[in-house]
Formats: sequence, structure tokens, C-alpha cells
Amino acid sequence: MHYLIGLCFSLLLSAAQAESFYLDTDSGEEVTVHQYPATFSDRNKPLLIWFTEGYAERNSFKQLITRFNDAGYDIWQIDLLESYFIERTPTNIRKLKGDGVAAVLEHAQQQAKAFIPVSTGRMSLILLRGLRQWQLAEQPQKGVGKMQQTVLFFPNLYNAPEKAGDAPEFFPIVSASSLPITVVQPSEGTFKWKLPELVDALQQHNSRITLVSVPKVRDWYFLRRSANEIEKQASEKLIDDFGKWLAVATEQSDNKFQPQAEIKAAQITTGKKGLVPIQARSATDFELQDTFGKSLKFSDKRGKVILLNFWASWCPPCVKEIPSMNRLAESFDAEKFEIVSVNFKESPQTIREFLKKVKVDFPVLIDQDGKTSAEYEIFSFPSSFLIDANGQIHYSVNAAIEWDNEQIKQQIQTLIDDN
Repeated sequence: MHYLIGLCFSLLLSAAQAESFYLDTDSGEEVTVHQYPATFSDRNKPLLIWFTEGYAERNSFKQLITRFNDAGYDIWQIDLLESYFIERTPTNIRKLKGDGVAAVLEHAQQQAKAFIPVSTGRMSLILLRGLRQWQLAEQPQKGVGKMQQTVLFFPNLYNAPEKAGDAPEFFPIVSASSLPITVVQPSEGTFKWKLPELVDALQQHNSRITLVSVPKVRDWYFLRRSANEIEKQASEKLIDDFGKWLAVATEQSDNKFQPQAEIKAAQITTGKKGLVPIQARSATDFELQDTFGKSLKFSDKRGKVILLNFWASWCPPCVKEIPSMNRLAESFDAEKFEIVSVNFKESPQTIREFLKKVKVDFPVLIDQDGKTSAEYEIFSFPSSFLIDANGQIHYSVNAAIEWDNEQIKQQIQTLIDDN
């Protein structure tokens, strides 16, 4: 692989001057790498190569980089969509190839320091693609060269489900990878219940996995604009915790990594919009408490059509659709139609405070551990289901919609009449 490097200087952080250089990939695209040097050089600290997803300009991330620099870490920050001038969408992230990552890793291998690639969310998928491409093309010693570890924060390695309720599938790169990987999974994160499946898939080609659980925080906890106190405290501890995680995950000298040479092509899917009809299936029963501790068993609602809605107060589209849901509920006889909402992993106190500000005319149940959401295969918010009086799911929605439009009301009326 050949590359060209050009230098320019710009002030991206108040605490440190960022130097940028450019790498040409085999496909002819140019990758911009922003360098943030350590405040005080520490040869024992690895270079962190952070592949971001559009949050590089957030103050929370800038402050995080400064703290890493102050702790002796050099950082390279790369945003591939920004480098390629591609619109920032989940589908476009999933479509990215790995050659940009591979070019950065090849350049890192030529530096004096050991290095650690870092990614978040969907960008972890592209990092794995690039790592495999680099391993196969460059054949680094023991499959990793100077790379000490790969750190994936709350990785989203799934193809997009077409509709709410579909079980998401891993991309083929997951089981084709062979790497030392540290997976950092917040206890309140969306993919908590999928961790065993993730570990099984990653280990198919001898990846060595270290799991880290960060208690009582959500995904993106150190990047949130509206972080709660526990998330702020966890973010403050991140630099120290990062060093501890790396110490635990230190590779044994006899480990050798070899990714799968052949891999099947992945068809990128996109979610269907609006109210989507599905083959009727039984709604999973559950029992949850509302914000005041009163239990509700979902099967007790049999006999009426139900709109079952999964949401969170930190999700703007979820909040935006609530007024139309209130209006929808008013349009029907409460003995024949009802809305039941399930809040994802927020505390009763948080939701009680929310309900003081936002009018919600239907029950709000608390899925404190996320297990009910996982049973319904919920991986984006809001997600909703229309369920007939016999407990059969007929429609799903994988986004926010205006619930009180006439077409939806007509479909609900049809379910009521069929009963």
C-alpha cells in the first residue's frame, strides 16, 4: 500500500495544537488524520487511533482528548465520512470499506510507539474491516505487529433490521476477525443482552476478548451533551479506567492472530418506513411496574387492540410522537383500544420528572434492566407494535410517526372490527 503525506496546522483544541496529515488509500480516497500530541511524552503509553462518528467537534470529546493528552497519550483522530465527504447516515457508515482504516494502520505500524485502534458504535464495524484488510495485506508479526489491543466502545456490528421486532444479524466480518479485542459495554446500553452472541461470533477465528462493563451508564456516556451525574463521574474516570483495562487485556507473547481469508459479501439493508405489516405472531408476555411501582401484566390487556411503544425520554423522536399518540388514544373507545408504553432503562424518578413536563395519556412501564426490550428485539427508539385483541402482532414501526393520521386509524379500526 502506498500513501502520500501532507501537513497543515490548525487549532482544534484550546489546550493543544492539532497537526493534520493525509493518507491516500489504494482506492484513491484521501483520509485526514488529526494528531493530538501528549502534553508530556510517555514512551510507555501507546498511540491511540480513534475512529469517530461525527462527534469530534463536541466539547465533551475535545475535553476527553485533552485529558488523554495530559495523561501521556498521543492521539490520532479520524472521521472517515468527513474525509470522503459522504453524508452522515447509518447506512453510509455500514457501506464503508476498510481501506481507509488499513492505510492509517500501515502508517501507525511505521511509528516508534505501539498503537491501539479505538472506535464507537457503528464505526467498530469499519474498524474490523480495516484491521482484517491490514492483517492480510501487510502480514504483521503475529498478526498484530505493534498493535497492543483493539478497543470497541459499545460496538454496533449488526446489519439494520428491516422492521421492528426482527432479530438483527452480525455482519460476516465479526466472525472472520482474529484480534485482541476489548469490548466496553455500559450496563444500561442497548446491546447488553447480546454480549454472549457477540463474544461467540468474535471468537470463531481465535479473537481474544476482554469484556468491560461500565455500571449504571448508557451507551455514549462520555460523549453525551445531557449526561447525568453518574455518567459524568464515569467519564471523569475514563482515563484511569482505560489504563486498567489495557493492563488486564495485555496479550500473551505466544498468541498469533490470523483472520479468515475469504469472506462472503454483505448486503446492506435499510429499515422499512412507516407502519409495516408483518406475519402475525404472538406478542411476548411480560410484567413490569409503572413509575409508582404498580405492576402490570401485559396479557391482562387481552380483549382490546394495543399499541405497544418502546421509548426513552432522551430520544427526541420518541418525545416528538407522544402528542400524536395522545390524540390517537382519544380517537377510540378505551374499552377497545389502548396504548401501553415501555420505557428503556430509565429510573422511575427520571420518568416522573419527565411526566411533569410532557403530557402522556397512557401507561408508562419501566423496563429497568432492558430485558423486555431485548425480548422484542428492540435496537432503536422509538419502536412500536400494533397487536390485536388476541395478542397477535400485525404491524411494527421502526421510527417516530404521526400516529393519528387517517390511514393508521383505519388500520386500527380494522383490527378492532376483526375482533
